[in-house]
Amino acid sequence: MISNCYYYAPHNHCLLTQHLDTDLRRMRELGTDAVSVCVQEAQLVNWHQRRLRTVVDRAHEHGLTVHAVPNRWGGLTAGWLDGFSGWTLNHRHTFLPDGEGEGFSDPSHPEVRAHFEKHLARLLGEWDFDGLIWDEPRPPRPEIVAFLDQMSAFAKGVRGDVVVSLFAEAGDLHLADPLAATKHIDYLGADGHVRSEVHQMHRMKNTIWRTHNAFAEPLVAAGKKTVFLLEAQRHRDEDLGDYLANVDRAFALPMDHLVWYYSAHEMSPAFEAAFNKATWRAAARAKQRD
Repeated sequence: MISNCYYYAPHNHCLLTQHLDTDLRRMRELGTDAVSVCVQEAQLVNWHQRRLRTVVDRAHEHGLTVHAVPNRWGGLTAGWLDGFSGWTLNHRHTFLPDGEGEGFSDPSHPEVRAHFEKHLARLLGEWDFDGLIWDEPRPPRPEIVAFLDQMSAFAKGVRGDVVVSLFAEAGDLHLADPLAATKHIDYLGADGHVRSEVHQMHRMKNTIWRTHNAFAEPLVAAGKKTVFLLEAQRHRDEDLGDYLANVDRAFALPMDHLVWYYSAHEMSPAFEAAFNKATWRAAARAKQRD
């Protein structure tokens, strides 16, 4: 099993390299295999690229592989920041409204395909990324999954050993069959809240138990390897007790690729410390059981 720490966006702003090294060292001590970071298209060309290179290089120094998570590319994936890139805003002729006040770039438009291919070629050709993760196809339609599968084939053409994963949003249970039909993605699955079914949060997603039940069986039956993201970065102080009651059970779920958040960024310091201690302990135990 791959243990993959979703580190979100350490390459932005003013994180000190010594603090980055502390985190990466701790991840490795927990038995973590990989670290994943979100990447916007603009970060491949603007001032963020120096920090992005530093994160990739330092992670490799600590014995971790590094997976890129394309963030909001063309509005077709989720990730770190909401909104659209400058490319999308400047190519509105490729844009399709979704009927809910948002929209996405038409995956059938040749300029959208060219845009993805250009940036994947740069991402994998100029940076030493080991993996690629498609975070929540947007909107959750089979044709978006098919497009990301095609882009995965392109990515493997750029770098033959790149590991490609895709997880659906917890509410998109209907995507299990379209995911099972893909041909070029190595690990498939969904995210899901680490919470009890009865626990109410400010942001409600299906639980990891429900998504695991919906996705694991059809994917395994199709001969696919599974990936699940334990959704926890949006937990708040009032959610800590329920999280602690469920975290070990969540990390014990069977899967081939386990993705977990390093910390919960909406908690106060004392609650965050308790969250981190429990999360890191569970991650270490999961790897020891593997």
